[in-house]
Amino acid sequence: MIEREITPRLTALFRQYPFVTITGPRQSGKTTLCQAAFPDLQFANLEAPDVRDFAESDPRGFLAQFDAGAILDEIQRVPELLSYLQVIADQRRTNGLYVLTGSEQFPLSDAVNQSLAGRTALLRLLPFSIRERQQARAGGTVDEFLYSGFYPRIIDQNLNPTQALADYFETYVERDVRQLGEIRNLSNFRRFVRLCAGRVGQLINLSSLGADAGVSHTTAREWLNILEASYILFRLPPYAANISKRLVKSPKIYFCDVGLAAYLIGIENTGQMATHPLRGPLFENAVVAEVLKHRFNRGRQANLNFFRDSKGLECDLFCPAGDGVAALEVKSGATLNSEHFRSLHRVAELVPGITSKIVVYGGSARRSRSDAEAVTLEDLPGTLKTLDANTDITAFVEEYRGPDPEDNDLRALDSVFLRDIRPMLDGLRQTLAPLANALFRSSSEDSVVCFDSREINSSSLLEARRWESTKTRHIVSQGFQLSPSRPLEISHVYTLGNYTGKGDTGFSVDLTVSWRLDGERVTRSVDINGSPFPALSVTVPYRELHRGHWATDSAIAEIGGHVMRRVGELAGASARHDP
Repeated sequence: MIEREITPRLTALFRQYPFVTITGPRQSGKTTLCQAAFPDLQFANLEAPDVRDFAESDPRGFLAQFDAGAILDEIQRVPELLSYLQVIADQRRTNGLYVLTGSEQFPLSDAVNQSLAGRTALLRLLPFSIRERQQARAGGTVDEFLYSGFYPRIIDQNLNPTQALADYFETYVERDVRQLGEIRNLSNFRRFVRLCAGRVGQLINLSSLGADAGVSHTTAREWLNILEASYILFRLPPYAANISKRLVKSPKIYFCDVGLAAYLIGIENTGQMATHPLRGPLFENAVVAEVLKHRFNRGRQANLNFFRDSKGLECDLFCPAGDGVAALEVKSGATLNSEHFRSLHRVAELVPGITSKIVVYGGSARRSRSDAEAVTLEDLPGTLKTLDANTDITAFVEEYRGPDPEDNDLRALDSVFLRDIRPMLDGLRQTLAPLANALFRSSSEDSVVCFDSREINSSSLLEARRWESTKTRHIVSQGFQLSPSRPLEISHVYTLGNYTGKGDTGFSVDLTVSWRLDGERVTRSVDINGSPFPALSVTVPYRELHRGHWATDSAIAEIGGHVMRRVGELAGASARHDP
């Protein structure tokens, strides 16, 4: 027996909720899953007439048997039990009480949401995934995948798919359809289901579908609802972001098991599959269903879409991936060509947020390109796990990162840089250049940024072309906020080295201009060789940065004068000490 991919999620949720409800198609393995995951829980199958009669006639007595909890199989057969389960959960106030299973999606979900809202987790189990099928030692070619499908019983017992799926469909029609809806003409309904199978991967046209089946538009809609409620098929909605009013609005239709779709269109062996005109749509069905299973097995909502506009540009599947979207194009052929990637690139240019571009094709080898990759059907599970890793990292970052930077502080930082720091540095460089070239052997500059006890220095930190990088890498982070106890300090040092003029003793001059940004204001200060010049200090509140209080040009002139006087003083002191 293989462990189903959904098992870790099931056991984790059972510890977190009083109930876990698992829905899915008949024979998808719900009962086997629950008994394997919870071998110590008692089991009751409500399909059995005597068990169902006991539960219906004496619900309190029935549930009293299970002091330590239980697995209640096919709970939709006695929906009245849900109200009594609610009372038990409220009385015991503990988790891990009951596991409920059911084969009807919408009716059961509605009943559960009414009675057990907030008390149960909901999971969906579809037939085997590709990896589960492989673990059951039922690999094979692409055509064998498409022909035999993924129902566990067919794979586990090596049944003839045509016979097994025929029995499955007839049992489904005779039992579930009669229970789910008042369908008087079963012959028309069978024809309707087969017509749906012939339209996998196509946009749903209820008028055309109903006309071909000999029923009204309204009946076609009702029958589609029944097929979706019983997990025979599902509808894939179109991408609906408001990037264009020319996007299609109709969903596409797919079967939960591609093998059942193949049986319904008349494929009776693997040899037929290779040349069948619907092989491409069936291959697409297998890919879309695999992605859906992958998400359901991890307790996620489907959140899948396709893209198509009125000009024919399309992408078969959009799937969440980290903080973006993975775009998947499906091609059943074994040969790749550049056109497969070209449409993906065009869609990515039009739709924001696409972070991965993937072609799933019918070949046997994985192919990578600079900004896209091609994977086989058997590679698809591994690719989905990679996308999951991106999602997990994104979720982890969201959980642990600090608050977003304060917008006001970011605006203040940029304003200080543009209105004073950059003009000051440009002006001083121009003013000091003649002095440095004529009287000193060398000159250099160095910038220092200090925030949260981290100090970064580089000559290019405050260059205009590097400012965004400096800000992003060294200053702004999650939680960035200016305050008196957490100021940002920025400084720039001009060094004039090895004086060569009159009275030469080789002295050097260091000019430092600093900016201190706290919660409300910025203060600019100047010192030469460690001696401050209070007269050149200026403080400006952030709210007044736009009013021009800096007087930057005059400050540059004054600083240049102070540097010259300091050089003169040092040179004069040198001359006086000459013998």
